[in-house]
Amino acid sequence: MTKRSVTNEVYLPRHYLRNLLDLVKSRGGNPSAILAAAGLSIQDTGQLNASLSWPQFQAIIRSSCAETQEPALGLYLGSQLTITTHGLLGLATMSSRNLQEGIELLCKFTSTRSPLLRVSMQRHQRSVYLVLTELHPLADIRLFVVETFTVALHAMLEFVSGHQYRIQQVELAFQQPQHSELYQAFFPCKVGFEKAEHKLIFSVDDLALASPWADQQVKAQLTAQCEQELQHWQQQQSMAGLIRLMLGRTKGRIPGIEQVAAEFAVSSRTLRRRLAEEDTSYQCLVDDWRQQMASQYLLTTALPVQQIGYLLGYADAANFGRAFRRQQGIAPQQFREQQTRQIMSK
Repeated sequence: MTKRSVTNEVYLPRHYLRNLLDLVKSRGGNPSAILAAAGLSIQDTGQLNASLSWPQFQAIIRSSCAETQEPALGLYLGSQLTITTHGLLGLATMSSRNLQEGIELLCKFTSTRSPLLRVSMQRHQRSVYLVLTELHPLADIRLFVVETFTVALHAMLEFVSGHQYRIQQVELAFQQPQHSELYQAFFPCKVGFEKAEHKLIFSVDDLALASPWADQQVKAQLTAQCEQELQHWQQQQSMAGLIRLMLGRTKGRIPGIEQVAAEFAVSSRTLRRRLAEEDTSYQCLVDDWRQQMASQYLLTTALPVQQIGYLLGYADAANFGRAFRRQQGIAPQQFREQQTRQIMSK
């Protein structure tokens, strides 16, 4: 495998690129122009094993939304991703014995399809929470990414359960979008905004729903192939890129470099050396991730400044405020108000 000119970028599978381009084309957009914005051509879309850098991914989503002038493009794309478009993971999930087995596969192997979000399952009394955690600062494409992922995940659960599972509630961590009434067409339940986390909520009884396509032998074979896909994807990433995704899993506490090194099964000295080879350091990655996530929380949520500081691992609001002012030149609340005024004036 040839070594990339290494940056701290995350490299993403381009599995759903063709689906997005087809959707854009059906709405009068120009797929060639969208690809050109990311330095790609139509011929590049056939390279299924290739990856997109984070800037390329951002450029494609921004251009797609601009071409179609459709604020709910993520909802529509998510609804068009059938079980087979999810590749080995989709086939393995539908081969599971029941919905619980399928969800466990999704939790383990989602990064092979979309490394930007992690799925985790939590039980609360008689309810199941499927929590979606953002692993990378999504900036201005956050709404598109989360909407696509949430609709696609809901569709997968419906398919694997033979359309027997019943979603009870959807909770989303961003502010209510202008097209929020459209959510009724995609989710037959209450949808709440400005929540602490992105969640799909349903009854614990649904975990036992059998898959009509259950085949344990096929599932075992496909799961082994998913393991290989996961290893291949991890090998493609720079160390800095993997650390950025790891930081996305932290809430309230930033791990020390020794802990990070242990997670990647290397010594802290080796980790420092590898990051130096990529022209960065662990502290630089933490500072950059905190700054990007701070801006995202301030602009897309109504969370209090103190709560945002806690989520980013600061001991108190004062420490968060000082760090933010060093980067932006103004206090967090001033930044939120300033950016909100600018958005409202457009």
